[in-house]
Amino acid sequence: MRTLKNGYFIVAIVVVMATSASAYAHPGRLDKNGGHNCSAKSKQKGLCSGYHYHKKK
Repeated sequence: MRTLKNGYFIVAIVVVMATSASAYAHPGRLDKNGGHNCSAKSKQKGLCSGYHYHKKK
């Protein structure tokens, strides 16, 4: 019985790790300064408020 519970736990961990997409970086293009304007969708979600950088100048 204990082995069965461990199996379910491992499967649950694998499913959570496989379906978690919140930590992936966005594929947005960057300008010559290494930044870009936020999309309207990102602004609505409160993820950013305007222009921001991803690379150092």
